[in-house]
Amino acid sequence: MTADEVFTVLDVGGTTLRIGAYDPGTDVLSRVRRVPVDGLHRDPGAPVPVLQRRVVEQIVREVAAYTGGRPPRALGVAFAGPITAAGLVRAAPTVWGRRGDPLPLGELLTERTGAPAVVVNDLTAAAWRYAATEPGDFCLLTISSGIGNKVFRGGEVLVDADGHGGELGHWVCDLSADAPLCDCGGPHAESP
Repeated sequence: MTADEVFTVLDVGGTTLRIGAYDPGTDVLSRVRRVPVDGLHRDPGAPVPVLQRRVVEQIVREVAAYTGGRPPRALGVAFAGPITAAGLVRAAPTVWGRRGDPLPLGELLTERTGAPAVVVNDLTAAAWRYAATEPGDFCLLTISSGIGNKVFRGGEVLVDADGHGGELGHWVCDLSADAPLCDCGGPHAESP
């Protein structure tokens, strides 16, 4: 398999960034590498714009290291947070905490890596992956740094142009003053 035959794919979550090579001809993911994300988990006191810059820089750096400095054929990025159809990250509570300004991640990665980049919500990406083996409609539920779900029906992941579809949102589970902090940095959970 050559670099021209594979896509460079990334999964950017609240704690871990995974990068690998996906060969659509064989449906094989290979050479997966994992590193901690340079986001909220590593530096909970940093402002959102600083964390956004660090995460973008980290992705660009990891792609360059992974491809030996050559532009990849294309990038596929699964990202934790609501993502518009254009690759605009509307929020990333587990990656950089409080909302901050929306980040045009797809556009930034295309500019910085020299490769077309497609950015989707991590659960949307997972639903598409499972759709390859599931014969009918299904709902995918994940419990990780956050809790979310996506519905795959009629050959499509049900999401609107703003990236909404199937979100469970934040649920307040403990109203006490000493409740653990939410991954978004809030004292408790907040509504989306």
